[in-house]
Amino acid sequence: MHSTDTDTGSPTNAPRSLSERVITAIVDAKGQSPNDLEPLYNAIDPEALDALFAPQADGTTRARGSVSFQYAGYWITVSSENAVEFKADDP
Repeated sequence: MHSTDTDTGSPTNAPRSLSERVITAIVDAKGQSPNDLEPLYNAIDPEALDALFAPQADGTTRARGSVSFQYAGYWITVSSENAVEFKADDP
């Protein structure tokens, strides 16, 4: 299983969303361009994914947990700790 660190910043230190981190992880693993991948929304709603572990309206953190889904030939698991893990989908 591959995983990314919990870094949420880009080179400009702007936070990166979970959906962006999923795309980046798969692009890096496959050595492809993001344009070569199927749209993430074919597998999961990117806005819902980003909101799932985002702070609540009052700023408090949400419950801990994770969600897994299939995308681009991988099983992806994202967690409330901002980790993105993936492994090749076994045919």
